Amino acid sequence: MKKLVLLFPGIMFGLMLMAGTYSKASAYSVSTQVQKKNVLLEEYTGVGCGNCPDGARVAATIKEVAGDRFYTVAIHEGHYAEIGPEGYRTPYGAALLAQAGDIGFPQGSLNRLVYEGNTMNASRGTWTKRVKALLEEDAEVNLYMEASIDALSRELKVKVEVYYPEAVKEGFHLLNVALLQDHVIGYQNGAGADYSHEHMLRDLLTGQWGDTLTAPQAGQVYTREYVDTIPQESGGVEFDIRNIELVAFVTRTTADVLNVTGAKPRIDNLEEPVAVSFWAEELPSARYAGNVFPAAVRNLCNDTLHSLSFSVDINGETQSSQIEVSVPPYEDAYLEIPVEDYPVLSNNTVSVTLESVNGEAVSVPGIEYSFTEPMGVSSLTLYVDWKTDNCPDEASFKVKDRAGNVVFSKGPFEGAASVASSDTVILPEEGMYELEFSDLWLDGWQEGSKGSVKVKAADGKLVGQNYSVQDAGESFFVSATNGLGNEALAKKPALRVLAEEEGIRILNPDALAIERVQVYDLRSVCLCDKAGNVSGNLFVPLDWRGPQVVVVRIFVEGGVEIAKVLLP
Repeated sequence: MKKLVLLFPGIMFGLMLMAGTYSKASAYSVSTQVQKKNVLLEEYTGVGCGNCPDGARVAATIKEVAGDRFYTVAIHEGHYAEIGPEGYRTPYGAALLAQAGDIGFPQGSLNRLVYEGNTMNASRGTWTKRVKALLEEDAEVNLYMEASIDALSRELKVKVEVYYPEAVKEGFHLLNVALLQDHVIGYQNGAGADYSHEHMLRDLLTGQWGDTLTAPQAGQVYTREYVDTIPQESGGVEFDIRNIELVAFVTRTTADVLNVTGAKPRIDNLEEPVAVSFWAEELPSARYAGNVFPAAVRNLCNDTLHSLSFSVDINGETQSSQIEVSVPPYEDAYLEIPVEDYPVLSNNTVSVTLESVNGEAVSVPGIEYSFTEPMGVSSLTLYVDWKTDNCPDEASFKVKDRAGNVVFSKGPFEGAASVASSDTVILPEEGMYELEFSDLWLDGWQEGSKGSVKVKAADGKLVGQNYSVQDAGESFFVSATNGLGNEALAKKPALRVLAEEEGIRILNPDALAIERVQVYDLRSVCLCDKAGNVSGNLFVPLDWRGPQVVVVRIFVEGGVEIAKVLLP
């Protein structure tokens, strides 16, 4: 049975002292500075919805980038929620869906704002773009929340502080506190019997539309405290206190979320042994040579994880690895397990065993990776042609050596139109390198004009290409040796190179596709690097002094034609 136990508004630095609640402003935890607005996604879902797991995936991806500035409430309601346990649904879902509008599952409302003049709900393909824009807005109200639960009595205590940094137009606002549950294991169409339902709405501590905050004004603080007893189960669904999550938000009316925050309750009177689950994340490429291996850990105990120790077997050679972390109780964390340099074979197998957590030995299944060696190229020069989508501010390109040091970097770019770039990358020395084309918001180069990537080496070898960059991006790994001058020649006798007064002319009677032309002097200094896609004769202007011999490299599909020309 829930109950509101305290309610006391006051004016900071003034009337608050008169109320005798606190002696000074520092007694509050809520920030008094103007902050950027956080974003609430109310995701409407149901067990019968086959596409809803992908909606949850999109929401999780946004959370990975936005962190504690983005919160999801998964509301099981509508036609697709008619099957499944009764406890998945709440008495509040029908009214929430009716206000938001039903456009087809999966769907979600962002800060309860009307989208494109129709409904609050929008399809998952629009969520990321809208979240980015909303995060740039200033918040009209600041929020702070903390909570605790007693493992013996199952009594939940919640405290919310609401502060107004600037003047308010309305005569009242509404404070909502949602009680959620993570890791509810059950059937989901499109995902099977053991699907993990996250952020499931189980209750609204403040009722359908929230508690009224009357006469809000600049400098005012509202503090609300709630007490509730969590049952062992509700609607046939276990109520696991380990996986409780709380979300608090303030609305202008029943819509228009002014700000949102969240908290995991501290669990008192619960002692548990150290326990974790551990799994591998996908390598960035099937060809790999990195000195870190991606993984994830879930904290299954009531203590924060601080240190993890591993045994790593790489192609039969064992080494140790340790990382410092901070993983709160019952939460997940992404890991990068570092290793020392190792010989990269044609085919590689890596086994990782988690041996201890916080200094205590654990026994959990190990994880494995397999990969092949990077592509070998006989040149330290790479030619990179890439184009972003219509979100160039998310796209970037980096070249990193095996130790993770960045040796070349470009992007992100300003603006809202696709950006095309042709780059010549000169690697500093022989070795293995990663070419990383990344998307900041992990949703690929898919907005408007799709992005693309093409990488070739100076020896004519195609390193890789991708004309539909997805998710976090694309990576290529190369093993480069300095074989300049030993390029594989594509014998194209139809191409002729002639010296003229202001440059060179390439005669191309067979209309071959010329992708790039480079001109070097005999000291290997590049005089010209011209990229394009020309299928006719081509004039390349040059600026030089005095007679000299130059080397001309003409890149065509399938190889490189090399000629020496005497410039007058």
